[in-house]
Amino acid sequence: MALMLLPFAVGTAVHAMVFAFVRSSLPDPVAVHWDFKGNADGTTTSPLGLLGLSEGVFAMEAVAFMAAWLPVRSGRGVLPGVFTLAWATAGFTCAFSLTSLLAHAGHDHYTEAEFPTAAHWLIAAAVTAAAGGLGHLLSRAATARESR
Repeated sequence: MALMLLPFAVGTAVHAMVFAFVRSSLPDPVAVHWDFKGNADGTTTSPLGLLGLSEGVFAMEAVAFMAAWLPVRSGRGVLPGVFTLAWATAGFTCAFSLTSLLAHAGHDHYTEAEFPTAAHWLIAAAVTAAAGGLGHLLSRAATARESR
């Protein structure tokens, strides 16, 4: 179970550390929603609200995957697909929330921030694939260890 929660804990910690590092360079308010061109659409919150929103998403995902994990838990371990998807989801959320946070850094007003759409999706896809692959490998290793 700890391996299922690990990517969400790491994502939460990484996001909180980056937030602490860039907090003084964030405008107040910050955007929490972007259009498809990468421009803030006017939905805003305080910087602490953005931190809470992102951390809340990690928590909700962790709860959802734990709820999915419980019924599929068998004598042979966690179903690898659920485990892999949990790690991939945490990786995507981390990439997405960090991109949103860093898009604001150094700007005086949230409307100056631009969400880097094309680059972001490539980075998010790479992080998602890497996290999912790592989760799959860990799931297989845990299953093999339990079956001995």
